[in-house]
Amino acid sequence: MTEQDVVLKLNAIDELFNAPDVNPFTENEIDVLGEAALPHAVRRMLARRIRHWHEARLVIQLPPDQITPDLQVQTRDAVRRFCTAKIEDNRLTIRLSRVRSAIGLAMVTIISVAVIVVAWLLFNTIFATVSDTAGVVVAASISVFVWVILWDPMEKLIFDWVTPALENRHLRGIMDMDLVVEPWK
Repeated sequence: MTEQDVVLKLNAIDELFNAPDVNPFTENEIDVLGEAALPHAVRRMLARRIRHWHEARLVIQLPPDQITPDLQVQTRDAVRRFCTAKIEDNRLTIRLSRVRSAIGLAMVTIISVAVIVVAWLLFNTIFATVSDTAGVVVAASISVFVWVILWDPMEKLIFDWVTPALENRHLRGIMDMDLVVEPWK
């Protein structure tokens, strides 16, 4: 095994995609967390940098009685189908996030412009005699209001795509990795 290998120790092959029951009394990380092994592996890979995907392997360790002659081929095909479906789901998530954020940004921009125009009209007509201090306080309050309502949709538009895009990169990497099914060590 190399340092680049991603090793998943499972009790049964279905734990690769389905979460087992939480069992903190075992040594197996997947059982302790009670989550599916492949999404857990992707998250673990996001935390560490794999530089050479072609050198890395996805090693699935199972009890010897769980291993069949065609299990490795079936598992490789299942992993590819999972990764392909998850990549498409992440693309949809990114697109939906961008559309929602753009709509939200447009709405709050219109609201912000309306608030600024109303404030400008009020200060040039009804509140023209208000002291400079009151004008500065109101202008600062409006500025903070505009900044606060613009912040969230702008942040989502700029940053929400990053995590699913990185996950897609790792999922593509998993599809390129050699997959090995071997008995527990």
